[in-house]
Amino acid sequence: VSAGGKYGFIDKTGKLAVPARYEYVYGFSEGVALVRVDKKWEYIDRSGKEITAAEYDGGYSFTADGLALVHKDGKWGYIDKSGKVVVPLEYERGMSFSEGLAAVKQGGRWGYIDAAGKEVAAARYQSAGSFSEGLASVRSGGKYGYIDAAGKEVAAPAYDHGMDYS
Repeated sequence: VSAGGKYGFIDKTGKLAVPARYEYVYGFSEGVALVRVDKKWEYIDRSGKEITAAEYDGGYSFTADGLALVHKDGKWGYIDKSGKVVVPLEYERGMSFSEGLAAVKQGGRWGYIDAAGKEVAAARYQSAGSFSEGLASVRSGGKYGYIDAAGKEVAAPAYDHGMDYS
């Protein structure tokens, strides 16, 4: 809801649950919402309690994997629902987790990590897509192919079109 140029949240009965005190808000996902305070972003729970300080330049909603992509000072990483950084903010860019993996960019190339930050596929692709049904689209040499959750190419980049979002 909006009141006086600020945003807050109501519950399912229409009762004000979190006062309208934010510059901007995104809806709740996995019980957590991303809100902007003093031009910085933080995460709150359904009662309005801060999960993180207002320190991020931007962020994304939490996924079913329990992680959210955040960025600060040009670096990207991931936090859990307690606000703890679980994958350090050390990447040039990142994508939200899907099926337990996320595409991350380092050295101008994309690769994949798991929820612990362990590399699954080296950063060697021009672009990368999210995992769906066990596969993700990748682009190399201007052509598209697919990798599996172990980082193995199941279809070498040889196609003119693919599904990437990076």
